[in-house]
Amino acid sequence: MTPPYTPGSGEQGYPRTAPASATPARRVLAAVSLLASAAVAVAPFLPWVWVSQKAFLLIPAQSRSWTAMDELPETSSAPGYLALAAGVIGLALALAALATGRKPLGLAALAPGVLGAAACLLFVREVQSYQDQVQSDLIAQLAQAVLDIRGGLAAGWFLALGGSVVLLACGAGHLLRKV
Repeated sequence: MTPPYTPGSGEQGYPRTAPASATPARRVLAAVSLLASAAVAVAPFLPWVWVSQKAFLLIPAQSRSWTAMDELPETSSAPGYLALAAGVIGLALALAALATGRKPLGLAALAPGVLGAAACLLFVREVQSYQDQVQSDLIAQLAQAVLDIRGGLAAGWFLALGGSVVLLACGAGHLLRKV
């Protein structure tokens, strides 16, 4: 025989409901999202592109790097601000998901992940467009032939892209979890 029902702290006749608690997997995904969001938020302040030139006769060797927030020729700082926004939004969502354990907040990690990945792709597109313009310039071609100028993407860009991919994976993890 079952014990008689005693109403809890609700309306008469409705059973007492426990607050939604997060499963350990949700908490882990939220914690990983928090770390990835912090990485994406810090990335715009780290170098995203570098250029170096070897020494030639009286010209000393030089090396320079730029962050996503710096103004490069023919590029904007919009990708840096997009990555920063993605990191800050991701931090807020991950903190809320960690504190409340709610699945929709963890699932929302997809949005800053997409925004951060879009910032990385936009940066590459802008730099590639500038590089295409420079390659058609005769003076730049002569300088490249004489000075051996090299360049590439730097650690900040890879950190932003990696953090964005992890955010996407965490959001997908929340989506795939039934609990």
